[in-house]
Amino acid sequence: MRSLIETVDRLLGHVERAAALVAGLLILAMMTLVCAEVLGRGLFNHPVRGSIDIIEQLMVALVTLGIAYCQSHFGNVRMTLVSDRLTGRAKWLGELFALAIALFVVGILAKGSWLNFQRAWSNGGDTPEIGIPLWPGILLVTAALGLLGLRLAVQCAEALRLFLHPKDGSRLFGHPADAIETTPYE
Repeated sequence: MRSLIETVDRLLGHVERAAALVAGLLILAMMTLVCAEVLGRGLFNHPVRGSIDIIEQLMVALVTLGIAYCQSHFGNVRMTLVSDRLTGRAKWLGELFALAIALFVVGILAKGSWLNFQRAWSNGGDTPEIGIPLWPGILLVTAALGLLGLRLAVQCAEALRLFLHPKDGSRLFGHPADAIETTPYE
């Protein structure tokens, strides 16, 4: 089971890195657009037409594309004050519980996002100034939540494996088998 989890983690990591790279490139594009907007307004008294609509759509991608990558590196806010003090099965049960709750919430959000995409697809809808369709951004949110859900499922499986075999190491959690358990304040 360990090798299967690590293989899925590795494959998922490639997708997450690609999505985060796209998000980074879109940040660069948005910064360029904002600079053009400021210079256009200041120097030529002519703003970039539709810049608010474009930024509105870019923000969706910027926010959602990097979220699974962040979770894969545990760059999110976690209750480490509690989880770092636990050891053995208690630690992995706590991780499993937290990850399962996160997976449940992401599942609900993904379903709602999918239903919202279906409404936008069937009813139409676009941005007010230049008419960019709204459905691609909503579909991107759904895909990003799906990717995050996959990441959380892999981490849940690893936490369950570690709960069953607490002495095993874990590449996903950065927990080597021979690590000495210490608190951060010693």
